[in-house]
Amino acid sequence: MVDGSANINALMEQLSQKKPDLVEFRFDAVSDLEILKIIAETKKEFKMIAADKGKRDSASRKKLLKFAAESGFDLIDVDLDDRDSHEIIHLLKDSDAQLIISYHDLSGTPSHDHLSKILDKQRSNGGDVCKIVTTANHPRDNLTALSFVERNAPTARLVCFAMGRIGIPSRVLSPLYGAEFTFASLTEHSQTAEGQLSIDNLRKVWQILGVS
Repeated sequence: MVDGSANINALMEQLSQKKPDLVEFRFDAVSDLEILKIIAETKKEFKMIAADKGKRDSASRKKLLKFAAESGFDLIDVDLDDRDSHEIIHLLKDSDAQLIISYHDLSGTPSHDHLSKILDKQRSNGGDVCKIVTTANHPRDNLTALSFVERNAPTARLVCFAMGRIGIPSRVLSPLYGAEFTFASLTEHSQTAEGQLSIDNLRKVWQILGVS
């Protein structure tokens, strides 16, 4: 999460030391758009996602995401359920940034049929990457998310896992089933969602599993 008080240079140095492939910057609390430009212009070895899940008016969100695309962010996250998603997608379609169209189910993990309908809608709306995040209420929800990724990853750039502590296996294993990427926090104390491992802990688990 980035805010106006962040020491951007220190943050970027900390990120670089972890050697990630991709970093999501959450601008929920940012009002000064120059922060985005500073981040985009900093020398780095990773690609960047710009996301805004904050409570702000429609015009401000459009302005922020458009500015992120123009400043050089590689991917822009647009929420499928945002009432202005079609307008935001239209604003960004001529930019060099790719679109992540995301969907979050905060109550549970739907069936494959329901997930397929969401994926179809994301693709028809122009999603370069389709992100579907559910909530695990039972260990079998991990299997639902992972089998959905395995079935659809050959034809879609898909990110899919379940939130919550019960959903940790799906976060860890989804790339092994074909997901485009998964999410980890910079430190153990900077999670943006329950069940999110730190990047160090995620790599330790992968190492134990023999995949890293």
